[in-house]
Amino acid sequence: MRRRRVLVVAGATAAAALAVAGGVAYSRPDAPSAAPATVPAPPATVESACGLPGTLGTKGAAAATWTNVAGWSLPTSTTDGPGTRTAGPWSCFTRTESGAVLAAYVIAMRTGLAEDWRSVVKTQTLPGPGQAVLLGSVPNASSVTTPRGFDVAAYSPDRATVRYRLSQNDNDYACTIDVAWSDNDWRLVLGDDGSTSSGCVKGVPEDFTPWGPS
Repeated sequence: MRRRRVLVVAGATAAAALAVAGGVAYSRPDAPSAAPATVPAPPATVESACGLPGTLGTKGAAAATWTNVAGWSLPTSTTDGPGTRTAGPWSCFTRTESGAVLAAYVIAMRTGLAEDWRSVVKTQTLPGPGQAVLLGSVPNASSVTTPRGFDVAAYSPDRATVRYRLSQNDNDYACTIDVAWSDNDWRLVLGDDGSTSSGCVKGVPEDFTPWGPS
């Protein structure tokens, strides 16, 4: 069974690429540009498997608190999730922009950091070739990555694309993570090669909401 590093910096066409987010040793290169972000109308009720109240826009994600897990910082919100935390999945996010921001980052990281990472991959990623690749590898955590910001590139109640500003080894990167709403929660959309992120480029990105541990 092959070993995969949780994070690694690798070469890209014009800049170094970062394989972000928890369980991948590389990112999907040359990802297509995401559609502009849209602002949904306020919902009558917020959908959540565990009854979280939710927030409009990204207020809940922006106000997240940070939990240290083996040296890595993961966000949590009392309004938008995760509402359930175990040795495997951290689950139950709201069907909102904030829920998507939180879910994309938390799930991607925990595919490689969780004690029971296999349960994370099995239950919190969409079935397909990428899921099989992750289940056939073993995570091997490397340099700690710290989130510094996020931007919702595209959002609908069924799918979201979130870009993150990340710091690793005193370098800044921007990487994109996709999630889809399935079985009453957000689930990670993997590349066929098992990658959890795409379009990773080195450098300080623009137009990001500051976000991360102090």
